[in-house]
Amino acid sequence: MKYTLDNANKFILENKDKVNLKHRHKLHLMPEVGWMNDPNGLVFYKGEYHAFYQYYPYDSKWGPMHWGHAKSKDTYNWEHLPVALAPDLPHESGCFSGGSVVHDDKLYLLYTSHFDDGHQLQEQSLAISDDGINFKKYLDKPFLTVDDLPEDSSKVDFRDPNPITINGKNFILIGSKNNNDEGQFLVYQTEDFKNYKYLSKIGPNKMFGVMAECPDLFELDGKHVLLFSGTSLKKDGNRFRNVNSSLYAIGNFDTETGHYEIEYVDEIDLGHHFYAPQTILNDKGERIMIAWMDMWEKPYYTADINHNWTGALTFARKLSIVDGKLMQESFNTETIFNKESEINKPISKVFKAIINADTKEESVIKFGSEDDYFTVTINKDFVTLDTDTTKLYPLEKRYVEVDNLDNVEIEIYMDVSSIELFVKNVDKTITTLVYFDEETINVKLNKERENIDIKVWERNE
Repeated sequence: MKYTLDNANKFILENKDKVNLKHRHKLHLMPEVGWMNDPNGLVFYKGEYHAFYQYYPYDSKWGPMHWGHAKSKDTYNWEHLPVALAPDLPHESGCFSGGSVVHDDKLYLLYTSHFDDGHQLQEQSLAISDDGINFKKYLDKPFLTVDDLPEDSSKVDFRDPNPITINGKNFILIGSKNNNDEGQFLVYQTEDFKNYKYLSKIGPNKMFGVMAECPDLFELDGKHVLLFSGTSLKKDGNRFRNVNSSLYAIGNFDTETGHYEIEYVDEIDLGHHFYAPQTILNDKGERIMIAWMDMWEKPYYTADINHNWTGALTFARKLSIVDGKLMQESFNTETIFNKESEINKPISKVFKAIINADTKEESVIKFGSEDDYFTVTINKDFVTLDTDTTKLYPLEKRYVEVDNLDNVEIEIYMDVSSIELFVKNVDKTITTLVYFDEETINVKLNKERENIDIKVWERNE
């Protein structure tokens, strides 16, 4: 098959109505048809949020990567736009992940030209748009090649360029590993996002895994934050329980040397389905994070049952630093979930729940029916999400440690087939997919007790 923008957009138009809608989210960004993975080039551009993403329209399983594109005014109601990039040049088997930057009022997309004819080659390319919709590839060849790599850097795994500006200086961070299979990031300087000079490495670091992927670096609350994804990290207690993991590192980035001093590092989300987060700085100065709401080497349920789509992006999450840790909170959900509902009665599978509970006595809240449900358990040690009791897609329970808090406040967001759980004043979330045949569910406390308050809001359509 010849991969072009015209072919991709034509296929989408002719096949998007063949998608089975049963498990489709109402408020998350999903592909119109086909496969989606990592968010790319997240940017606030001309008054709107733009999300690009890794995309293969022709199947609901991974294939030669394109860049899908959508925009939104609020991050909940998305308008699909034409495919932004296709692997249509001789040196491209796929347009892999990257970032974006607004420069001279134009939108620049930096991406990895991935080539594989039995031997993998990854180099960095650029596409430019005057209108934020139609992109022209710069020079029709990579601007950074394996000839630009420093010593002790893989010539096979060299990907995910992300442009950043810190203290008025422009850089690009690129995922890499050394010759001992230790993850690292390469830092290049630039004035115009077209010409680059190598500056230094961040790492290698054991927390970067075998390969360091999907970097993002920004200033927040007087510190610098490095977001990244590490492959093949070894399980460490309750951390790194998926094949790959996404982490944050709070520290200080030296704009003269390119060195990054890490002060604190930890995993971002402890659920089954969270990877490759990127951030947006909006017009209010808020730092917003969005990730791929799925995971490598998990069962892809909607693909397996031939629904003709796979993948979504998480809800937007507002970031802050509190006591040296990266905190996430829901973003502008008040206007979306504004129809208060009662527990113990059927509600839709699109809702927001806020639970306040003391931890002296364990509480178990059931979501679903009598024999097909997930639970949230709260006690003095943990908040636990357990979907192993669901029929269609049972997965092992995941939990967040709460360090003997006397009272816990939890926000839970369900959007048809996804759960995103936030624990107030705790720096970790739980994101997990869940599937029910029923169109409504019940929210029920395992036993009546005092000192717990559960409120539920549905979407007022």
